[in-house]
Amino acid sequence: MKIDTKSRNFRIILFSVIGLAVLAAVIVLLMLTAPKDPDESDENVTTSDTADPALMLQPESLGNIKSIKVENSLGSFTVIRSVKENGDVNWDIEGLDDIDRSLLSSTAFDSLAKAVTDMTARSVIEENASDLAQYGLEKPSVKAEVIFENGSFNFLIGDTVTSGSANYLMVEGNPTVYSYYSYSLSSVINNDAMSFINTAVMPSFDQNNAPDIKKITVTRKDWDKPLILESMPELPEDSTSIQVFAYTFTSPYSVYLDLNDGSDFLNAINGLSAQKAAFVKPTDEQIKETGLDDPFCEVDQLAGDTIYRLYIGDAITQEVKDEETGITKKEITGYYGRSNMVPDVIFIFNSDDLIWASMQATDYMSELFLMPYIYDVDTLSYRDANCDFTVKIEGDNDESHFYIDGEEIDEKPLRGFYQYLVGCRGEEFYTEDAKGDFIAEFTYTYRDDREPSTVKLYSSDDRRVIIEINGSNVFKTKWNYQTRLLENAKAFLKGEEIIQNY
Repeated sequence: MKIDTKSRNFRIILFSVIGLAVLAAVIVLLMLTAPKDPDESDENVTTSDTADPALMLQPESLGNIKSIKVENSLGSFTVIRSVKENGDVNWDIEGLDDIDRSLLSSTAFDSLAKAVTDMTARSVIEENASDLAQYGLEKPSVKAEVIFENGSFNFLIGDTVTSGSANYLMVEGNPTVYSYYSYSLSSVINNDAMSFINTAVMPSFDQNNAPDIKKITVTRKDWDKPLILESMPELPEDSTSIQVFAYTFTSPYSVYLDLNDGSDFLNAINGLSAQKAAFVKPTDEQIKETGLDDPFCEVDQLAGDTIYRLYIGDAITQEVKDEETGITKKEITGYYGRSNMVPDVIFIFNSDDLIWASMQATDYMSELFLMPYIYDVDTLSYRDANCDFTVKIEGDNDESHFYIDGEEIDEKPLRGFYQYLVGCRGEEFYTEDAKGDFIAEFTYTYRDDREPSTVKLYSSDDRRVIIEINGSNVFKTKWNYQTRLLENAKAFLKGEEIIQNY
C-alpha cells in the first residue's frame, strides 16, 4: 500500500533498531575466600586472601607453553603452541593441522592456556593423602599434561567437593590433595578438540554495512510449500508516496511481513552462531549420520548479491522425566547444521537459535493483506450474489479517471469502496481446506507484470468469514465484514456513501 503525501518524497524504513532499556548494573562483591566444605576440618584446610606459597602449584621458571594434552570424559586432545618468525603465536589442534586457520578460535586457546598457568589452589585438603578414592583421584576424571620450555607440569582432577564450587586436584609428584575452583578448570574439564573451532556461522552486519535483504526462502520436509518472503519493489525517486510494507510473503500465502515481529524473521540469520562444532571436514558418513545429506530444513537468504544458505539436519534430543507423571519423553535441545559460509564444519546449534526449524509458516505474517496502491491497479473486479462489476483505473494522483463499462464514474464512492476492501484484516489464521457458501470475491489486476490477486470470502460454521487469498484459505474475520461489504457494494453502484466500520 502507498500513501499519498502530496508534499514531498517520503521513505519509511520498515524495521529500525529498537533501543533497549539501559539496565542498572549491580556489582556483587564475591567472597575473597570460599567457605569451608562440610567435610573439610580446620586441621587439614589452609586458606589465604593472598597468594600463599603453599597453594601455588607451579614453579615460576617453566617458561612459555609448548603443548597441552588433556584427557577428560569427552576424550582426549592436544593443542600445540608455536611462535612465527615475526613473533606471532599460533595454536594448533593435533590431528587438525591442515584446516584453515580462520576456523580456529583464539579465545578458546587463550582460555585453556590461562587455566593451566599460574595455578593457585583454593585450599589444602590433605597432605600425604593415602586414600585417593574418596576424592575421585584414584581413577581421575581428568588428566592434564602441560609441556613448557623448561619442563612439564601434570595434574589430575577428581570429584567435586561438597559445596560443588570446586574440584579435588593433585599435582603429579606431590601427594597433597587440593581443592581448586571449578570455574577456573572449565576449559580443561569440558573441552574437546571441537571446542577450539570458531562457532561463528554467518557474518554479522549492523545498520551501516548491512546489505539489502531481497528474498528469504525456507523449505521444510513437513511443509507442502516453501515459505518465501520477498522485498517490495522500491518506489521511484520522484514518487510522492511512502511505502508502509517493505516485505511480503509470496508463498504459501500472499500476506505482508508483520510490522512488529517480522524483524525477528528478517534478522535471524544475521550473526548466527553455533553452540559447538561437531565435525571438521566431515566425511560422507558423518554428513549422513547428522541428517545433512537430506536436510530437514534449508534457509536461503539473498542479501545484496550474496546467498547465505543454512542447512538444518537431524534434531538432537535428550530424555526428560516429568516429575508429576513419571513419564519420560524426548525433548529437542538442538540441531546439526551446516552453512555455505563455513562449508568445512558441521555445527551443533541450540534449538532456540534456529527459529526456522520449529516455526509455523504463519508466525511472522501480518493480519493485513493485499493492500495495493490504487494507481498500481489496472482493474478492480467485484462480484457477489447481487453485484457484478469491473472498474478500470487510469491516470495517477495528479489526474485520474475511473470507468465501468466505458462510462466514467464518480471518484469519491470508488475511493471509499476501495478503502473498505484494502482495510480488511484477518482476525485469526485459518489454513484448513473446509469452507462454507460463497459470499463475494474481488480481484486486482496490475499495471506491471505482477500476477492478478484474488480474494474470495466464504461462510464458516462459527459465524465468521473465511478469507481465501489466491486459492488458499488464510484467515477468518468477523461476520460483520461481509454484511457491510454487501451493503457497500450496492451503495457504490448507486454513488452513495461508503461506511468503513464493521
